[in-house]
Amino acid sequence: MALTQRRKEFLLKIIKLYEATNYPVHYVTVAQNLGVSKWTAYDMLRELVMTGHLTMSYTVNRQERNPGRSMVLFLPTTKALNLFQTEPKETSISEEWLVLKERLLSILEKNLEKKGATKIVDDLLAEMPQIEASVPFSAYTITLLTAYLQNLEHQSLKRIKNLLPSSEEPALTLSLFAGTAVGTMVKNMKETLNQKITGIISRFQKNIAEFNLSEKKELVIFLGEALQKAIP
Repeated sequence: MALTQRRKEFLLKIIKLYEATNYPVHYVTVAQNLGVSKWTAYDMLRELVMTGHLTMSYTVNRQERNPGRSMVLFLPTTKALNLFQTEPKETSISEEWLVLKERLLSILEKNLEKKGATKIVDDLLAEMPQIEASVPFSAYTITLLTAYLQNLEHQSLKRIKNLLPSSEEPALTLSLFAGTAVGTMVKNMKETLNQKITGIISRFQKNIAEFNLSEKKELVIFLGEALQKAIP
C-alpha cells in the first residue's frame, strides 16, 4: 500500500501531535486538527497501521461519562519517524495547508464538471461541524460558498470576482466575498439551509477578525484560486 499524499498529510499531523505530547494520539484529535470527520481520520490511520507507519494501542478513558470505555490510540513507528526526520518542523504545517488547498480546489473542479449537482455542497455542510481549526474552517467556507454559486450561475461568480478589492486589504476582501455571495444565494436557498449558512458565515466573520495578517493573506490567495477554478 503506497504512502499517498493524503496518507502523508495524516502521518505528518500525527507525528507533530505525538512530538508535542510524547503520548499516543487519539484519532478524534487528528480529525479536529485536520478538519475532517472522526471516521475519516480513523479509517486513514488504520491504513497507516497497515503500511507499518503507525501502531495501535488501547487505553481506558476515565473522563468518559461511562467509566471503563476503551479508547483507540495511534503511535508513529520508527519507520514513520525516520521518514520525516530530515524535514524541518515547519514543513508539516505548510504541507498540510497545501494538501487541504489541493483537495478543496479539486472539489470545485469536480463540481464544475457536474453542473447543477448539489452533493458536493451537502458533503461540505456535513463535514464542517467537525472542523475546529479556524483556517481550515474558513477555507471550507470559501469552498462552500463558491460551490453553491457554481450551482446557481457562473455569471454570479464572475461578478463577485470583479468586485473584490486587491489583497492589500485581505480582511475586507474576505468579508466582501462572504457578504456578496450570501446576498446572491439568499433568494435561492431553503430556510433550513439559510440557518446553516448564517451560522457558518457568523463564524467565518469572527475568524477573519481574529486572524493575523499572514493567515488573512493566505486565505485571500486561496479565494482567488478557488474563483479561478470555479469559473469555466
